[in-house]
Amino acid sequence: MKHKYILILLSLLFSFQLYAQQQKSNYETIKKDLTFLASDSLKGRYPGTVEDSVAAAYISNELINAGFLPLVGNSPMLPFEFTLHRAVIRGATLSANERVFIEEKDFKVHPLSGTGDYTAFAVKVEKEDRYKKQLNLKDKIGVVEIGDDSLMFVITPLKEMGLIAILYYNGDSLSAPLNARVNDAGIPVVQITSATAKSILNMSDRKIYLKTAVDIVKGKSYNIVAVNNRSDRKPFVLIGAHYDHLGFGESGSMVKNRFEIHNGADDNASGVAAMLESARLLAKSEKRVVVSAFGAEERGLIGSRILADTLETLGLLPNLMLNMDMVGRLNDSKLQVGGVGTFKGADSIVKKVNNLHNFTITTTLDGYGASDHASFYRKGVPVIYLTTGVHREYHTPDDDIGLINFNGIAKVTDFVTGIITDMLDSEFIPEYIKVDAPSSPGRQSFKVTLGLIPDFTYEKGDGFRIGAVTEGRAASKGGLKEGDIITLMRGKKINNIYDYMGALGELKPGESVQIELIRGGEKIILTLNL
Repeated sequence: MKHKYILILLSLLFSFQLYAQQQKSNYETIKKDLTFLASDSLKGRYPGTVEDSVAAAYISNELINAGFLPLVGNSPMLPFEFTLHRAVIRGATLSANERVFIEEKDFKVHPLSGTGDYTAFAVKVEKEDRYKKQLNLKDKIGVVEIGDDSLMFVITPLKEMGLIAILYYNGDSLSAPLNARVNDAGIPVVQITSATAKSILNMSDRKIYLKTAVDIVKGKSYNIVAVNNRSDRKPFVLIGAHYDHLGFGESGSMVKNRFEIHNGADDNASGVAAMLESARLLAKSEKRVVVSAFGAEERGLIGSRILADTLETLGLLPNLMLNMDMVGRLNDSKLQVGGVGTFKGADSIVKKVNNLHNFTITTTLDGYGASDHASFYRKGVPVIYLTTGVHREYHTPDDDIGLINFNGIAKVTDFVTGIITDMLDSEFIPEYIKVDAPSSPGRQSFKVTLGLIPDFTYEKGDGFRIGAVTEGRAASKGGLKEGDIITLMRGKKINNIYDYMGALGELKPGESVQIELIRGGEKIILTLNL
């Protein structure tokens, strides 16, 4: 009789294990989540908007309903503040001699402009003059003919030559936005029409009065962070996906002059839907699993950077970060898996789990890139990054629900859950490996690059703070570290990202450059070999 009960118990246990192994993603819940997040009512989930908060609250509630608990504090929603944009304050003044120019007809203050109140003489400056170090432009206001796209490259060199303000023009239309996601240039920067420029330059006495003011507008977004149980001290794995997008395409859109809702169905409502479904499947696991939805990713990985910093401070960095960004357009079972070189055994685990799913997988080794896993990899956390790839609808209003492969998302979710389950069951602990980042084709306009990623959240105006350092590149080899604040580069004062880019554009391969920086309150001088 005793043996009979044992057999029944073993049978029930086997049946339970078989049931657990056969759990699959629910097509309907994935579709429900994605459809809500990518609906017109959320207006593109732009960071800092009401709709951004609504999306965050929805994700938080879904995790609570699945049985998850806040990892930190009393709520899964962890707020953070960031600079939403710089906004021009109306009422600027531009006058010369007896003439008063009209704002938004004759001139327009650019949001990157500094706040200023100056009376000075105007001088014609050619954009090539930034290379003529012998020119003395001290305490002058420069009038420069230059396009909007090239503006940021001349501000710092001309400022270093003594200009206290820049009036730039490129036709008779005023294209400068009233607000934008930009850093402070440190001096007034004003767009003028060609007619205004001609009028000023034809004056015998070019004494200019200029007054500008720009306001820093702050926004609030959220990271949503939850855990399935609190039995363990440290999370074993973190599954993440960013939930924000481009709103109406004010910045970051791949199309111009289409002020329409960018729903971001694939980017990245798909990743969030997969993350939520994976969380539901893992909710009852006895091993600790942390899930997170990041805010303000499209603004420079702001949310994930803040969360990684917070978890590091609390001693809660995960042993693995698994990121899903754009997993909604599966085609021919092709799946891209990044980060397989960031820890020992990654490639073997991916291949083992894929034996049950039969994806055609393309892998990359490094843990860098323009998505949230990079924020954790810079902290020494192994990562895996999954995507079904970029497409022609990327960052356009056409990235919509009708193009989503929901069955494909379900398959990716099962694959992701399989990787996590395999690691949890085997109690496998990833061992971090440093991998050099590939060179970026988007930076070929510079003769050299140092291998630095800016900290876009730093806006104090006393230097350029490093957000991350790429292993194997000049900055890393020269001893630069994350968090360093560069204040002087090749003898040039560095106050912000524009100063840094201006100095970077003058560097040449093979030369050595001396850099002064602040690290932990201490001034340090390093030499980089390019």
